[in-house]
Amino acid sequence: MLKSNQDKQMILLDTSFLLPSLGIEVEKEVMETLSKLVSDDTSLFYSEWSILECSWIAIRQIKGDNYDQSLFRRGLLSITKTEVYNLIQPDPEDYLNALTLYQKGHHDMMDNLLYTTALRKQYRFLTIDYDLSRFISKNQIENIILTPEDI
Repeated sequence: MLKSNQDKQMILLDTSFLLPSLGIEVEKEVMETLSKLVSDDTSLFYSEWSILECSWIAIRQIKGDNYDQSLFRRGLLSITKTEVYNLIQPDPEDYLNALTLYQKGHHDMMDNLLYTTALRKQYRFLTIDYDLSRFISKNQIENIILTPEDI
């Protein structure tokens, strides 16, 4: 029997969790966490901001002669064209709220954008950015963060 979205845990993935699909090496905890996420009870989301950030990482790989274009292309198609990941659409409020987080002291705008988008949608935000998690707690902001330890 198929579950409805209301029964599922909705999770926006930080960029690190998309990198393995693109053939980019990541920390062991990312790989272990991804293997635990495959479930009928979970819907995984990505943002186009993360695809942009993945491209920046690919540029570093190109410069280091460690880039596999065909693997990156297959991964990109897998992320964007299959039903494993779902695209989350940005909203103007996400940008404004991300800037507020910046003003409060968290200067990684990509994380701020992803976090505020997940917060607006009332999804969880899976990240390995423990600085962001501490920042959210310290500033008493609604905490929707999941870390690998939570999975």
